[in-house]
Formats: sequence, structure tokens, C-alpha cells
Amino acid sequence: MFRTKQKLLFSSLGLLAFLFSWVPVCFAEINAAPYLGFGTGARSIGLAGAFTAIADDATSTAWNPAGLPSVEDLAFHISTAKLSLDRKSSFLAVVKNFDNKHAVGFSWTNTGVDGIPFRDAQDNLGDAFDFASNAFALSYGVSLGDFNIGGSARLLTDSFDLEDTDGSSKTGFGGIDLGVLGYAESKTISYGAVLRNLGGSIGGSDLPVVLDIGFAFKLLRKNTVTFSTDLEHQFVDLEESTTSVRIGAEYWIAKTFAIRGGARATRDRRSLFAGFGVNVGGLQLDYALKPSDSSVHKLDDDDTHFVSLSYRY
Repeated sequence: MFRTKQKLLFSSLGLLAFLFSWVPVCFAEINAAPYLGFGTGARSIGLAGAFTAIADDATSTAWNPAGLPSVEDLAFHISTAKLSLDRKSSFLAVVKNFDNKHAVGFSWTNTGVDGIPFRDAQDNLGDAFDFASNAFALSYGVSLGDFNIGGSARLLTDSFDLEDTDGSSKTGFGGIDLGVLGYAESKTISYGAVLRNLGGSIGGSDLPVVLDIGFAFKLLRKNTVTFSTDLEHQFVDLEESTTSVRIGAEYWIAKTFAIRGGARATRDRRSLFAGFGVNVGGLQLDYALKPSDSSVHKLDDDDTHFVSLSYRY
């Protein structure tokens, strides 16, 4: 049985390695859906997104679908954030576990901007309009003992509320995510990898394939401390570096109150994160703050606040 599990684990890692070997010839010229890289859930954001090897709640549908079987029975999650440049982002997910082995999940990501000024070809100012992007994902994960495998498929829509305008809405296939998540030492150590956006495109533009590799270590005493780290690379042709390192730490006090912190760094940008969480009877409220970045590229980047509410039983 142990050898069978080993073979399945190495087969899964081998599949990811095979797919990864094809990624360099599939560079996207632009990021057609940048909002998918914002991250979701105040808990994981408070850890700077170093969540690939943790992925144990309903946000696994976005971070690593191999984490879905870690949800014990049924879990709900809703979160919201106000981003820079007047953008708003919301996320909704539900996950159901069957027999502590198979789990399915559904998630909806929405981001957009309201009240965008409109000018016609003669530069006349017209009525303001709104823009919205949506991503709908269906996910599945299965537990194979000391490791899980999972996948997601995604549908994308972009829409402008402009009347009598051709191309005011677009629909596309958001790609497939494939992930693995393994455990060791009675689950005090975990490791994971995920390939996201495989084959995704919308409006004639490709989504960049994203590779995440993560590791997490948990200290189990009266209170629980988790340290995690992720290495991420986006295969997209941008001026700014698309390779990042993320580190995070989470400290739970009596399984009721948590404090979190993390950092994300690329060659050009540094980001810090902090947050906290409160859990009472399975109902959990999380908050995270990302101060404005330190960056060589001067972007309009303000402090960002994230709030999440989740429930599991």
C-alpha cells in the first residue's frame, strides 16, 4: 500500500513536471486576467500568499485544489477587498467533502471598477460606465493518504455596461489548475505544487501559466505556529519581474485567536502583510492589511484592506 501511494505521488509530481516542461514555449504576451493573481481570503493574504502547502479551507479552490480534501465536511467562505485605482474584489466559495476522501468545490471571483468616465471619438464626455470581470471555477480533490491531488476548471467573463457597443462583453475558458499536496511527520510538515491557468484565454489573449511550489512547517503544542514559504513564477512577458518569494507565519492561541504576518519579494517590488483571525464555533472572521509596496516601478498603489468570513462544520 505504501509503495502504491509513493508511485501515485511521484506520478503526480511527474505529471506536473511534464506540463512544466512545456510552459516556456507558452509565454503569454500580456496578463489577460491580472485579478486572478491578487490572491483571495484574508487569512492567506495575511500570510503573503504563502498558502500552496497549507490550503486547508474553502480558498483552496483558488490557491491549490489539492487542499480540498482537508475540509472536514462543509465549508463556506466570502471575502472582499478594496484595491488600488478604485478597484473592488470579492470572492465566494463553498466546498463539500465526501467520506473524508473526495471533495468538490465551487468558487466565484468578481472584480471591477464603477463610475469610469466615458469619452466618445470626438472626446465628448458621456455617462460613466462600469467594468466587471468574473471567474467561475469548479474544483475537485481526492485524498490518497499522505498526499492529495486536485484540479480546477474555470470560466471567465469580462463586461462593460455600455449600450450599443460591439464587444462590450467577452467570455473565455480560464484554464485548468492542477495541484498536489503532501504531508509528513503526522502532518506537521506539508509540501505542495500547483500549475494554474493551463490553456486559459479570453478575448484573444492568453492567461499566463503560473507555477507555485510551497513548503510549510507546523509546531503543535498548546498553541499552534505555522511557518510557510512559496516560490512563484508567472510565464508572462512583463517589464516587472514575475518571479516572487513569499514567506508567512501564523500563530493560533487556543484555536480561537490568530495573528499573522508575511512578506513577498521580487527583484523590483517588496510587499509586507499582516492580519488576525477570530474563530468561534467554526465561524471565523479574518482581516489582513497590505501597506503600499516598495517598488522601482511607480504605480498607484495604496494600502489595501481584506476582510473574510468563513464557516465550516
